[in-house]
Amino acid sequence: MNNKCAVEYTKLVWLLGFAGFISAADNWVVSPTLPAIAAGFGVSIAQVGIVLTSYMIPYGIMQPVYGFLSDRWGKTRILQWIVAGLALGTIGCSIAASLWMLCLWRIITGFFAAGVIAVSLALIGDTVPLLERQKYVGRFMGIVFLGQGLSVGLGGVFANFISWRVAFIFFAILAFCTVGFLRKLPKDSPKSSHCNFFLETKRVTLSPKGLVIFPLALATGFLLLGLYSYLGAFLHEITGLDFLQVGLIVMFYGFACLAAGSQVGKLAQKIGSQKTIILGAFLSLITAFLLTTFPYWQAGLLATISLGMGYIFIQSTLATIAFDIASENKGLPSALIGLGLFGGGGLGTALGSLLLSLGGYQTLWLFFGSGIILFIFITAKLHFE
Repeated sequence: MNNKCAVEYTKLVWLLGFAGFISAADNWVVSPTLPAIAAGFGVSIAQVGIVLTSYMIPYGIMQPVYGFLSDRWGKTRILQWIVAGLALGTIGCSIAASLWMLCLWRIITGFFAAGVIAVSLALIGDTVPLLERQKYVGRFMGIVFLGQGLSVGLGGVFANFISWRVAFIFFAILAFCTVGFLRKLPKDSPKSSHCNFFLETKRVTLSPKGLVIFPLALATGFLLLGLYSYLGAFLHEITGLDFLQVGLIVMFYGFACLAAGSQVGKLAQKIGSQKTIILGAFLSLITAFLLTTFPYWQAGLLATISLGMGYIFIQSTLATIAFDIASENKGLPSALIGLGLFGGGGLGTALGSLLLSLGGYQTLWLFFGSGIILFIFITAKLHFE
């Protein structure tokens, strides 16, 4: 690969990465502000956890739709429309007068934001040669989840010093700016195929690799995002940190994602996709162990870093494998990975809310830790390379 191509691919990844950065930031800014939102509406943290689920369920469900449409209508055009919708939904969140109105606006925001990461991944898959893909996918995902980590820090700052509502206003402004940045993307040509959405989804899902990687994506979202969702609340309630301190610690999740994303391509080439996924699961298991055993902020910091690295190792590897399922239409397979991750994350967050109300944080961490052990055992038995 010559230097000119490398520069073009890097530019593409940074443009798409900024859109994904805003999408992830808008999603996870809620996590450190759960206590502040709960106090503002006079409800418990377990009850306000529905705000996370309200976003992640439509975010997961709509991803295959956007993936399919992006293959037919053009990925750049779809990205511009959905980022604009994300911005409008986020403004609505900032003015919600009740918990249920906030949930409604989060559903709308998740509906539009659903395709940002999946369509961006498909654009990378269309543009970058096979041998270089995982490197650029890893970098893209590192940028995206840096947004997740930094949004937690900023959310903590806003909740501690001003209001959680200001956080939504801030990210809405960035989203509107992102629409302008996306105009710099090269226009891609829509595919002329007239495949039926449901038939194409069935074909991709039931392919040999699809039968393996899509359930793994669902399990990854359920376990790792479910675990992540209550990390900020745990640090506030159990270790006694204020919102700002919580945000600063959980911000390291994003730094860990960025670091892992820069290395995962080389790692996967060296040890293979399956071992990379298993390594990511082991790192996530360390997170559950630390949170269960050491209820201190120092352990929380290490747990946050370990979880960020583990998630990127698994997610970017599954996304790269998905490109091989349908070489002509990469939007749909990429989106189905997103459906598994964020649909699973929504389910994990919902169950986590129930576990938290019934047995507290110890029950929560033990449940997800046990699930990760099972995930490692099953993945070790699979054959998909």
